[in-house]
Amino acid sequence: MIADSPDSGARSAAEWFAVMRGPAADTERAAFEAWRADPAHAEAYARLERTWNESLFLANRPVARARDLSRARPRLPSGAVIAACAALLTLLSAGLLANQMEWIAGSRAGKPGASQVAAEVISAGERIRTLRLRDGSWVTLDSGAAVEERMTASERRLVLLRGRARFDVAHDRARPFIVDAGEGRVIAHGTRFDVAFENAAVRVALIEGSVEVRGGPRGISGSDGTRYLSPGEQLLVTRGTVGNPSPTSAGLLSWPDPMIGFDGVRLADAVARFNRESGASVRVEGPGLEAPRVSGTFRRDDPRGFAASLAASFGLEVVEAAGGSLVLRAPPSRVSRDRGT
Repeated sequence: MIADSPDSGARSAAEWFAVMRGPAADTERAAFEAWRADPAHAEAYARLERTWNESLFLANRPVARARDLSRARPRLPSGAVIAACAALLTLLSAGLLANQMEWIAGSRAGKPGASQVAAEVISAGERIRTLRLRDGSWVTLDSGAAVEERMTASERRLVLLRGRARFDVAHDRARPFIVDAGEGRVIAHGTRFDVAFENAAVRVALIEGSVEVRGGPRGISGSDGTRYLSPGEQLLVTRGTVGNPSPTSAGLLSWPDPMIGFDGVRLADAVARFNRESGASVRVEGPGLEAPRVSGTFRRDDPRGFAASLAASFGLEVVEAAGGSLVLRAPPSRVSRDRGT
């Protein structure tokens, strides 16, 4: 009877037999030799190998190829035959499992001939959008943002294509949750976090849980540093280099809220923050208009209402410029009065 020595922390002889006859043999050889260094493992593997070779030899003998199974009388198999059949079934199951896992790995690596993992692009459109992913996690996309979802049996991967997104990760110890953005990579450990493109950098801000942030070519090597964030921290990945963590602000994390509030913020700073968190294009033109203080709450998805409220508060006018941007400036009558004409 073929049996493996008890070892709950290692592959069985049947599993190793399938792996070493599959496409992953070269990469697994060192681990296999370490496993086979155990005399009990080596004996179990040798017995399985002999049984396999003998079965192939008998199956290809002329008497076996010429046999007429329809004339065989039914009879109960012996204990040895039952044991051999059980071992072969175990081997075949392990082989199928190894081939399936190799197919999945090949799909992720893009190997020639491997079926690629189907990817789905999810876009937010003109409004903030929250949706549930196939693994039970949630993603909130800022207006204009888009992600590509690539779920496999071994990992959960998303690629942030543009804009900003918040990820609320479902627990799954067997499959890591990875977000790629530019030359940055975020590996989540059951958490909520934001990832955003910001000028030439990628900003990662952690709300709760823990994340690992890596940089480097295509965001996968980690050669330019790896940082771990604690809740309330953020960092920038600039051209593949991971910056140092720093405290984040409540305002930076409040973007999914439909309202944005200001309390005594300079007009220029309020407009800059509104643009950053809403994707709008509002600007202030003219000397002396940056200093007035803004207080109040405004809808993120209503840049015209925001601009109109500021104009009414500070005696300005709103002009729509080329490309749809909104310009706040002093009216001509006020400009003439200020000049003393």
